[in-house]
Amino acid sequence: MNSRTRKGVFCAVASALVFGITPVLASLSFDLGSNAMTLTFYRNAMAVPVLLIMLLIRKVDLWISLRDFAVLFVVSGLFSVSTTFLVYESYQYIGVGLATTLHFLYPMFTVLLGWILFHQRPDKYKVIALILATLGVVLASGSSDSFAVTGIVLALISAVTYAAYMQGIEHSAIGRMDSMKSMFYMCIVNAAVTAVVDLPGGDIIYDLSLKPMLLTFVLAIANSAFAYVLLIVGVRLIGAGDAAIFSMLEPVSGVIFGVLFLGEKLPLPKLASCILILIAVAIPIIRDRSREKKTKAY
Repeated sequence: MNSRTRKGVFCAVASALVFGITPVLASLSFDLGSNAMTLTFYRNAMAVPVLLIMLLIRKVDLWISLRDFAVLFVVSGLFSVSTTFLVYESYQYIGVGLATTLHFLYPMFTVLLGWILFHQRPDKYKVIALILATLGVVLASGSSDSFAVTGIVLALISAVTYAAYMQGIEHSAIGRMDSMKSMFYMCIVNAAVTAVVDLPGGDIIYDLSLKPMLLTFVLAIANSAFAYVLLIVGVRLIGAGDAAIFSMLEPVSGVIFGVLFLGEKLPLPKLASCILILIAVAIPIIRDRSREKKTKAY
């Protein structure tokens, strides 16, 4: 595995681990009076000044061409915003476990979109990894979630929109841009689009009380300022398909955070799911090492 691939794997894995705390923070904020639209808006708006400060410290040129901004607007405003809202909204109809399971079908959709739109035919290792990871996520969901058609549809659509977002990053100017800079502009776009879409319904709670606001701030910084930036780097270095597979570590980290912060138990099915996902994530690494050995042999 060369240094570029190692860096891409590290970024994708680190992104998944940070993303894993999102369901916990979202669930806690909902219990304190927040909602999906409010969380979607603030998660992006709160990250903007933090990202700006980090960019200024790094002395990154903030100029962006109109064409690149248009691409970023479409990919981010259309796919990222809808994914965030759909996932958070699905939590209110079905349990976090089932919603997460359905959303994490997105690696399969990512590979399918790559195959259909960009002729990126998956190899047998990637197919095996996807099957194992999907089985692991299904086991992790358990059987305690309530069944609600609306929530299931929302979570499934979120899987498709996130897959489109992943492919959009890889096959557009976003993947070639400084990762933090692209995230800065995406957060601006996402917050603005969310605010405009919310105008008819008025679901955003602008006077949110202190505790849910602090939880939302932690979620915003963890996700938008770190996890998404790392994900963009990972996609750029190893491609959307492999990055999606490594992102399957997110439910594993979600289980760990649930045990640590919510006092959840770790029954055998969840433990088995974590093992399956870890095996699935290891497969692309084994594949790359095998290819390296063959290359050196010749």
